[in-house]
Amino acid sequence: MKKLKYILGALLLPAMVACQKSEPEKPTFNVTTAQQEYKIGDTVLFSIRGYADLISFYSGEPGKEYRFKDRIESDDTKLKLNISTQSLYATQRNNLSLLYSTDFKDVYTPEGIAEATWIDITSRFKLSPDEVPGTNYPVTPSGEVDIADLPVANTPIYFAFKFVGQPSATAFAGARTWRVPVFDLYNVTEDGRRTTVADVKTAGWLGIDVQNPVNKWTIQAVTPFLFFAPASTLLASEDWAVSKALLPNAAKPDVGVGIKDYLKPMKDYKYVFMQEGNYTITFVAKNVNNRGEETIIRTLNIAVKK
Repeated sequence: MKKLKYILGALLLPAMVACQKSEPEKPTFNVTTAQQEYKIGDTVLFSIRGYADLISFYSGEPGKEYRFKDRIESDDTKLKLNISTQSLYATQRNNLSLLYSTDFKDVYTPEGIAEATWIDITSRFKLSPDEVPGTNYPVTPSGEVDIADLPVANTPIYFAFKFVGQPSATAFAGARTWRVPVFDLYNVTEDGRRTTVADVKTAGWLGIDVQNPVNKWTIQAVTPFLFFAPASTLLASEDWAVSKALLPNAAKPDVGVGIKDYLKPMKDYKYVFMQEGNYTITFVAKNVNNRGEETIIRTLNIAVKK
């Protein structure tokens, strides 16, 4: 038995080596449908002929279009921002503001901040109340705020939380503690698809002391993630937490579905469209080995009606 195994192995090895030396052949792949018009809920049968090692399917629906498979930015999105804040302790009001810049030069120093143009957008957001002295207010969400007017074409955007405290005679009369547990910046397409640009953990905050180095922004991995708790409220203070460069038009690439791999047999494919529309359907067929790959792309157009 062992001798037989050795003989078989000796016979198979040259064949395997020969296969590895060959360039992959172009797939002999084609696909058709019986008709070009269907109704919502119909099962569309894609008749597949030929052979390919791998086949991917892009239905042409939002988020599944082959033309957007490499997209990382999009001009047809609207930028939105949702934040949550909480004010606690002490007495002073209006310590916290939210600003943005499109000309900040990545110089995270007081001088770098001063050289940039910062626009205050605090009034667009609902912040935690701070009217009653010494009151610990609950976390307050701003809700979704449309900030699509802020970005400049082909330009990154920066956000900053600015804390300003006035000098005071006592700690109780001083600046409040502010927490920012949520910073959710995202894009929304016309059809409602959402792409996260940054959140409170990934925005890359850096703290910058402008006045009173005892007080600093705290950036941590657990809730509240970003907060300012004055260590000394008797002196005037100005401190910034500035984000990294963010791409306001960031978008997720569209993705297809793998309908065949090496182990699956070639067979017809069925799909159901649940929305009316004209769809460009794409099949990507590949033959792949360690010498490279050969690809064929087949495109079909169908209409789905009520």
